[in-house]
Amino acid sequence: MDDLISVIVPCCNSEKFIKKCLQSIMRQSYENLEIICIDDASTDNTVKIIHSLQEVDPRIRLLVNEQNQGISLVRNRGMAEAAGKYIGFIDADDFVDPDFYGRLLQAAHKTGAEIITTATSAEWPNKKKIWSGKPGVYQKFADKLMAIRIGTCWNKLYLTDFLRRNELSFPPGLLSEDNLFIIKCLALCTKLGVIDSTRYHYVINPGSLTHTPKMASKKKADSLTISCMILEFIRQNVPGARHQVIHFIIKNIISLQYLTDDSYYHPLRQAAGFSPYLIKKRLIALYRYRFRKQK
Repeated sequence: MDDLISVIVPCCNSEKFIKKCLQSIMRQSYENLEIICIDDASTDNTVKIIHSLQEVDPRIRLLVNEQNQGISLVRNRGMAEAAGKYIGFIDADDFVDPDFYGRLLQAAHKTGAEIITTATSAEWPNKKKIWSGKPGVYQKFADKLMAIRIGTCWNKLYLTDFLRRNELSFPPGLLSEDNLFIIKCLALCTKLGVIDSTRYHYVINPGSLTHTPKMASKKKADSLTISCMILEFIRQNVPGARHQVIHFIIKNIISLQYLTDDSYYHPLRQAAGFSPYLIKKRLIALYRYRFRKQK
């Protein structure tokens, strides 16, 4: 079991977190890794910190964008540069258990699955929560959709040939970008393997740029765009899974409060088609955020 794994780490002004992230990769019990750090025009000490770690670990590669391109294009560049048989993604403010890649690779060999996923420890400043799927091997799209638990790209290992053969990539310039990527991956792979023996640590920082009021309107608009893109992909490729995908969208992508906005809800309903579940969630949202406040 000596397959090379390419770990893609997008970085942008990550000086507070990048050392812990990279050290968690450098300390993996499975050592045949290339660590591809792509700096997206940082203005802090991110690059300097990566250079210092390169001096002690030659597995680290650093690519630098002179202009900010956004996380989707950064990840796409990482996939194009990857030399490994398998690819993984880690965000710069997160970290992984020491046996993370070894466990994932072992499961990939055992199951023959193109994608392996495992549990996530979601970590706020004052609490933690474990998100885990049901261990097993899944072949039907609806079963794979239920098994992954969350629609993120980073708690998984992917067969590189599978990604390239299907020309899978992240949509540029949009938030919630990995949800569309994951839906396409699940629809196109023959097998998804789920394990629960190691952890990806997702660090939730309330002070990050994605949690600022400035990003709120973009997050809302992008969630509608991504949701409609997913529904169109499903209509063309897996029409029988429409209801399960609507559940996925409401659980993973959109805020319930968005459904109180007519200019948001009606385009979403048009893309989704008739859905009692969506109508139910709209009524709940109206009561919770509009009608109840009027009392």
